Amino acid sequence: MSQIYEYTGVVEEVGQTQSFGSNGFTKRDVIVGNDVDSNSRYPNPVKFTFKKDNCSLLDGVSKGQRAKIRFAIDGRRWEGPRGVQYFVDLTGLKIEVLNADGSSTEPVPAPAEPDFPDAGGDIDDMPF
Repeated sequence: MSQIYEYTGVVEEVGQTQSFGSNGFTKRDVIVGNDVDSNSRYPNPVKFTFKKDNCSLLDGVSKGQRAKIRFAIDGRRWEGPRGVQYFVDLTGLKIEVLNADGSSTEPVPAPAEPDFPDAGGDIDDMPF
């Protein structure tokens, strides 16, 4: 299994879903630039590719939003008419839109209710 990385930045562009070949392979790119608190004078746009079912993860994402992307680095070798070439993809696995302060905009799940016996039950029936 490949190692998982994270990158936080500002969404510059969300591409359309593209289909390739007869097997229905789909991909969708998102370009993320420097984070708002970056001190860099030079822009650093990075392209992440979401593949197959993960394309839909970009449906609610738009330009200008801060986002944290979890991704894997995928490489492959291809031998063509110009010789051997190597390609590297940053494959997006999850995207989380962030507020300006870095907190997540995803709802926090409600805590599970404890499974206590009702008041009429015998407390000695507990398994511990």
